[in-house]
Amino acid sequence: MYQLLSLVINIPFFCYALAHPNNVAWYGGPMHVECEHALNLFTGSGQYVKENVIATKAVSFNDDVYVMTPRMKRGVLATVWLLVSGRQGPALEPFPSLSAHAVADCGSIQNAVDYHLDYIGNLWILDSGIIDTLEAPRCTCKPKVVVISTLLRTVTKLLDLTTAEPSSLLQNVAVDYGLGGKPFVYISDAARGAILVRDATSNTEWTVLFCAPSSGLQITLGKRGPAHNVLMVVRAHQPGLIEIECAALRKRNSALPLRAFGENTRPVFLLGSDAHHIYLRHADGADVLSWDVRDGYNMSQLISIHSPGPRLVPTSVFADPLKHSLLILDSNYGDVINSNSPAYQRISFIGQL
Repeated sequence: MYQLLSLVINIPFFCYALAHPNNVAWYGGPMHVECEHALNLFTGSGQYVKENVIATKAVSFNDDVYVMTPRMKRGVLATVWLLVSGRQGPALEPFPSLSAHAVADCGSIQNAVDYHLDYIGNLWILDSGIIDTLEAPRCTCKPKVVVISTLLRTVTKLLDLTTAEPSSLLQNVAVDYGLGGKPFVYISDAARGAILVRDATSNTEWTVLFCAPSSGLQITLGKRGPAHNVLMVVRAHQPGLIEIECAALRKRNSALPLRAFGENTRPVFLLGSDAHHIYLRHADGADVLSWDVRDGYNMSQLISIHSPGPRLVPTSVFADPLKHSLLILDSNYGDVINSNSPAYQRISFIGQL
């Protein structure tokens, strides 16, 4: 089990963090641009509405933090950003560039709804192709996966999702490496109760149906051994978790052994994973809980590692293997989607021993 302690992160732009030296907090989407005149133009034209920029996920590679802000409301100029030090505190810089997020350009990212950072610094971005989802949803392009190298700061691959349907509700992406470093992409489709599997090397794709349609279907990778990867799945408003063998998913038309945990427990939301640890929260709670998949799944095995505070909810947990720390993103997400209040988001760093 993890023992937790506060960890001061030695990264220049964190020196002004609010409240604690290991926290970073900001309102809405303070955008970093070289020319203030350009920012005024974006604001005046309605292309950029700071209060509508809502962060839902954050990951880190080397000393950089990347933030995802889906296009849920109008005025979101980009959906993946690099967190930098601005003139008045934390600021967001479109990543890898502003042009990479051009609306209606199907070679660009339309709406990042999830991403996966792999061990060599590639961001695998799930682009739903549907923007302004909370206000006036419109489909600008077909769904795809966009791969960006954080080291090269460039898009290296576009994967069209050929098995997605017009009714698909794509929500999460995970990337698993098989023998020889061959990448397989898993994408959850809640509308069909399915996992889309993409062999990124051969560009073949297939769909695995395994449960009834749902309003939400979350996935994250876990490990039961050095070469034994599993996919953990949670259905919205349903208690427990489902475990799927990645080896079976990678073999087209193979039998799919499923294992269920916690059928009589409270429904949960998945927040992230770290080898054999799964991070989650109860649907009716806000504390981040850690579950070691090598132990049984019950209330006594869930360890509380973080409490976000009043009116805040954790939306993602990312484990940085090099710094031996967890990066936790909290926000007033619920207040923002139900009202016009500006988004408040905070990143906390929790060390591991």
